[in-house]
Amino acid sequence: MIETSPYSSRPAAQKSCSSLAADPQTHFAIFKAIHVDADAHRISRALTEPEYLEAWISIPGAAPGSFTLASPEENGYRLSHFSARHSALIIKSSFVFCHVRKMRLFWRKTSHASSAESIVDFRIRGNFGSSVVELRHTALASADEHAWHEALWRCSLGKLALLFGSA
Repeated sequence: MIETSPYSSRPAAQKSCSSLAADPQTHFAIFKAIHVDADAHRISRALTEPEYLEAWISIPGAAPGSFTLASPEENGYRLSHFSARHSALIIKSSFVFCHVRKMRLFWRKTSHASSAESIVDFRIRGNFGSSVVELRHTALASADEHAWHEALWRCSLGKLALLFGSA
């Protein structure tokens, strides 16, 4: 991983959704980059197709025996994390745009009584068998959401790299 930041002084991406606070400069943000031994098309599939998402998304604090199912949703996907046979967490994502090398998603994490919406950007740089995946997760509304997503992306991106044999 190359870079991470607890907050961003830059405004979050513009969005018409009222769930994002009026002052985007108060939002926390995460910036990461990781080397992956794969071409952009293969990485793009891993970032967008449910069967691949299940292989590399790693939910922080997951209990032994818990599991995550990914399913397609209209214009996106849904990640449902189950612990002791009950849904403990749901993440719904919808693509604002999705190209092979660049994608943006609205990301809504819901657990028990809380729900938080943010924005995830992926950019893939490189060609053929070696690429860099850049992640920018913005509009995280609290330090707790930032810490949870920081753990999610740190472990998940590491698993993504391992999925393609990257060290």
